[in-house]
Amino acid sequence: MPFNLLLFPLVGGYYILIRFRYLRYVQYRLESQRVLLNSAFAGILLLGVCFLLRGLLIAISPETVEQLSKLLPIHTPYFGTTSMSLFVAVGATEIANLFINRLKAIKRAIVTSGNEFELLLSSSFFDAHLLQFTMDSGKFYIGWVKELPKPFTTSYIRISPAFSGYRKVDDKELVFTTQYLTVYASYIEDGSVANTDELKTDLVLKADKINSISFFDMDMYNRFNPSQE
Repeated sequence: MPFNLLLFPLVGGYYILIRFRYLRYVQYRLESQRVLLNSAFAGILLLGVCFLLRGLLIAISPETVEQLSKLLPIHTPYFGTTSMSLFVAVGATEIANLFINRLKAIKRAIVTSGNEFELLLSSSFFDAHLLQFTMDSGKFYIGWVKELPKPFTTSYIRISPAFSGYRKVDDKELVFTTQYLTVYASYIEDGSVANTDELKTDLVLKADKINSISFFDMDMYNRFNPSQE
């Protein structure tokens, strides 16, 4: 088999990795060299499947296989089998994606290969847990993550804020300056908006300006700080 024909299964394997939802979100978290190695491995498996399909078609209807071979623009040995691997990869991947929920695939990828930072963000995005973002300036924001950033692609985090304020320099005590929930409630009560998404209050935080992230529970905070309750 000419080695240049192996380009088809290699591209097909890469397509599966970057398009199949149960795999693509894992590849985002890997180095480029690792992705290429995985593409080669997927291409080998893909080529093996195509050879099995070719053998099955020959056993069922050899005349059909011979006629299809004559229709190919290039009559190099194994050209039909290797080129078929690319079409199989594209077709099988897109059909499989129709039955896979995108958000569930993202959550699965984060659980299996995400770091601590991504796990915290996903807990807020999927389970509506409040997170406290403390910036290196001393400012803090408490809210829900509205969008999960792609690894190594974006350095910003979009949140829907609930509270904001700053930390005192001397004892690091939280000083609340803005309570967004009260404002949200007033807009909904007077009928100005039907839900908070219409208010356009989302904040975008730069990831490299974040000093720390932690879960936030108001009841627990009040128990630790009864004087501020």
